Amino acid sequence: MSIKDQLQKMSIGEQKDIVFNNGIARATKTLIRNSAKEWEVNSFTEGWITADLNLKQAVEYVKGNIGFTDLDWY
Repeated sequence: MSIKDQLQKMSIGEQKDIVFNNGIARATKTLIRNSAKEWEVNSFTEGWITADLNLKQAVEYVKGNIGFTDLDWY
């Protein structure tokens, strides 16, 4: 099943952990589906910060094509 399909099958309010690993460091982020068209990612590496994503951004983030500095964190 593709990442897009997995994200679309998430229930509103459901959360999943995303683990990024570069061989040396490992970071876990939490992805939550807020609505039919919005997800949020939470990062706890810089305190607790959040960024909102649409489906395309969420897919690219999970794939690693969008990095930390590409998102508008709040």
